[in-house]
Amino acid sequence: MRATFPHLLHLDIALGILYPTLGIEIVPPPPITQKTIEIGVKLAPQNACFPLKVTLGNFIEAIEQGADTIFMVGGVGPCRFGYYGQIQRLIIEDLGYKVRFVLLDHPRYGVRPFFEALKTMAGGRLSLPKIVQAVRLSWSVLRFTEELEGKRRALRCQVEDPKSLDRVIDGALEALRRVKSLEELEILKEQTAEKLSSLPRNGRTDFLRVGIVGEVYIAQETRVNFNVERLLGDLGVYVHNSVSTVEYILHTLRPFTRSKEKLEAWKLAQPYLKRFVGGEGIDSVGSAIRYAQEGFDGVVHLYPFTCMPEIVAKGILQAVSRDFDLPILHLAIDEHSGEAGLVTRVEAFVDVLERRKWEKKRRLEHDGALSRR
Repeated sequence: MRATFPHLLHLDIALGILYPTLGIEIVPPPPITQKTIEIGVKLAPQNACFPLKVTLGNFIEAIEQGADTIFMVGGVGPCRFGYYGQIQRLIIEDLGYKVRFVLLDHPRYGVRPFFEALKTMAGGRLSLPKIVQAVRLSWSVLRFTEELEGKRRALRCQVEDPKSLDRVIDGALEALRRVKSLEELEILKEQTAEKLSSLPRNGRTDFLRVGIVGEVYIAQETRVNFNVERLLGDLGVYVHNSVSTVEYILHTLRPFTRSKEKLEAWKLAQPYLKRFVGGEGIDSVGSAIRYAQEGFDGVVHLYPFTCMPEIVAKGILQAVSRDFDLPILHLAIDEHSGEAGLVTRVEAFVDVLERRKWEKKRRLEHDGALSRR
C-alpha cells in the first residue's frame, strides 16, 4: 500500500510519523502550487468548493508519483464537504486511475464502515499497543505544530526581525519530521522555546489584535489564503486564529469527543444561531463574539466562495459586528482570487482599525482631562 492524503497546513508532518510507524508507505502530495489548483479546477465541477478542487489536485499529483491508496475524511450536515470524497472518487475512477479510495466517514453513517476504514488506515492490523503509541506521538507532534504557528502569530509583531522568527519556527517544523519518540519531542520543544525567547524584541507593547474565524481549510491552509496571518503580522498586528486542525479532528470524531473551546463557541453563538448549519458556521459566529468580549480590534472571516455554512455565518456576523462594535473583514477565496487584491483589502482594513484605535484613545484622554477639571 502506498497511501496519500490531502494537504492541510502541517497535517503531513503528523501523518508522516503515524503511517510509517504502522507499516504504511506514504506518498505525500507535492506542496500546493498553481499547477495543483489548475488540475483541480480543470477536473472538478465548476461550482464545487475551492477546497474540493485543491485537494483533488493533491490526489492527482500524488497518484502520478505512485500513490495507489487515498485516505480521505467525510463530513456531516448541510455542508457540501460530505460529498467531497464521493465526488473525488468518481472523478478519479473516470480518469482511469486504479486506486483504492478509503473514506473515513462520520460514525453516524454506520459504525461498521467507520471502523473498517480505521482498520485500513491502521495498516489492516489492530495491534492496539502499537496503534496507541503511534497515534500518541503523531497527535503530540500535530499539537506542537499548532503551538509553533500560534507563537509565530503572536510574536511576529513583537520581534525585531520577523525573518529570524520564521527561521526558528520553520527549522522546528522541519526537525519534527525526524522525531522518533516523545522524549525527542520534549527536547525539541525546550530547544525551540529557548531560541524563541532569545529573539530580540522591538519593544512594542501596544498593537492591534485581530482574530481569524471561518471555514477550516481556507482559514488554516496558508498556501490558498495567501498567508493572511503573515501579512497581518508584517503590518504589526497580533493575530489569533480560532480555527485549528486539532479542533477539526476532534469535531470529526464527535460524539466520542468534543473540545471545551468548541462548546464555549457554540454557547456564545446561541443568541444568534441556534441550529447547526454545517461546517464551522456556528464556530465562526461564537468565536467572533469571544474576540469581541476579549477586546480584539477586529476579525477576519475566511471562507470558500459559495460556502453555504459560512454565507449563513456572514449574514449573522454583520449583526455581531453591529452589536459589539467589532469591524469584520469578509474574504471569500476561490481560484479567481488574486493576491494583490487581497493584500489591498487587508491593508485598508488595518488602516481602519488603527484609525479607530487612535480615535478611542483620544476620546479617553479627552474625557479623562475633563474629569480632572
